[in-house]
Amino acid sequence: MTATRTLPPGPRLPGLAQTALLLRDPVGFLGSCRRRYGPVFRVRLVGFPHYVYVANPQLAREVYAADRTVGRAGEGRHDFLAPLVGENSLLVTEDEQWLRHRKLLGPVFHRKHVDGYAEEIAAIAGREIERWPLEEPFELRPRMQEITLEVILRLVFGIADGERLERFRELLPRLLEATGALLLWLLPPSLWASEKGQRRLRRFPNPLRSFLETREQVDELIYEEIARRRSELDDSRRDVLSMLLRARDDEGRGMSAIELRDELITLLEAGHETTATGLAWAFERLLRNRDALERLVAEVDDGGSEYLDAVVRETLRARPVVLDTPRLLDGPLEIGGYVIPEGWYVAPAIPSVQLDRSVGPEPEDFRPERFLDEPPRDAWIPFGGGKRHCVGSHLALLEMRVVIAEVVRRLRLDAVRAAPERQRVHHVTLVPSKGTRVMASPRTAAAMRGDGLVT
Repeated sequence: MTATRTLPPGPRLPGLAQTALLLRDPVGFLGSCRRRYGPVFRVRLVGFPHYVYVANPQLAREVYAADRTVGRAGEGRHDFLAPLVGENSLLVTEDEQWLRHRKLLGPVFHRKHVDGYAEEIAAIAGREIERWPLEEPFELRPRMQEITLEVILRLVFGIADGERLERFRELLPRLLEATGALLLWLLPPSLWASEKGQRRLRRFPNPLRSFLETREQVDELIYEEIARRRSELDDSRRDVLSMLLRARDDEGRGMSAIELRDELITLLEAGHETTATGLAWAFERLLRNRDALERLVAEVDDGGSEYLDAVVRETLRARPVVLDTPRLLDGPLEIGGYVIPEGWYVAPAIPSVQLDRSVGPEPEDFRPERFLDEPPRDAWIPFGGGKRHCVGSHLALLEMRVVIAEVVRRLRLDAVRAAPERQRVHHVTLVPSKGTRVMASPRTAAAMRGDGLVT
């Protein structure tokens, strides 16, 4: 198809109305745009003056390929994320600065190293699962957040016990919650990211003041931990912070304290809530798909892992945790018969791409078997794609496999209600609308029931 100068079509509603529709029903809104306007469409979103979505696997690949030409993933996120993750984060940097950090982080998150965390993750999950209430309804997602936070603290930050651990446990969830304040995302970053703006905002109680104060407390703790660990380097330690303290680039330089701080906060932001949400979705789907649940339990009991891995991947396909992965264009991009101008955002709509008919029959259904024969690789982008593919994806997948296995070994879970939980936006993730409401019971019987686990 020959590209034209015509911009892609899209809804004519005001930006505030489109933003509200996206927040209320993100998958439904994007799906309706895809059906009405085709696989390339533009929307108006508050804070983003020009935004184009693509909604099939081929176009998504073209967007990710643009990382090597006109796509700027870091610049596209900088104004909104840099106040939290810092100026040195992989999420907001470009070119040589990004490449240097990616090379330093790559060996730390290599599959062979990450797989060595499995036993520690299982132990962490086991301790937390033992604290879950029995025979009464509760939300599973907050319980999964407790597990993933503990994984971050012990395996990423490398903090095992003591007063520092308790202080981090107290402050990090507060920081993440403050980050989700709507005001933080709706106000222009230039209004509050400067020192002058921050001084004004601190005069009055508001979500931004809470965020700024909590961020300062977390930063103080992190810098203290970095200084302490530098003074007592231990080559035998395998946690992420210890390995980054030892890492050196091609010129023999390590990361500075502020670089380490920024990447630790990045790993917290990218790996805590997202993985917990993926785990909650896994059980939300399993408890409403009896055949998949039965097969999973049988395999875990036999010590297998092939179907378990398929369950994880199908969960992230059918219920992606992240809505999109935008690029800011520093030059025009020809895609899908249109030319997207410089200065516009373009992003794969992850739910729409992963629900594309190329994944096989009934793409809306939860079928882990898709990943056993011919996996839908092109339509599976929960961790983004191209050179900006999430560096921590192996850890996230391992964590989900291990935690799911620990749960089904120990407990029977039942869904509190039969109706599926819808997807809603919380912070920057797509979460189950009821937090995955379940009831837990000890594993006592040797049978399966359609509404949940009874083993």
